[in-house]
Amino acid sequence: MKMTALILGAVLVVIALILGGVQLLHVYNIYGDSSNKWYFYGAVGVIGLVGIAAAAWGLMKKTTPQQTTS
Repeated sequence: MKMTALILGAVLVVIALILGGVQLLHVYNIYGDSSNKWYFYGAVGVIGLVGIAAAAWGLMKKTTPQQTTS
């Protein structure tokens, strides 16, 4: 589960970057009418923040192997 959260977070961040980049570089007009612009960027921001939070949670919950000293 911990590694899944890290992978899911990374995928969500990449999706947000791709969506934002495509729109900012005018490759394709995703949101259509200009009145929908802030909804689009808000959704991309939320996707990115959820991705960052999931990746951070996955990294924080990652267990480190215990070292034994003799």
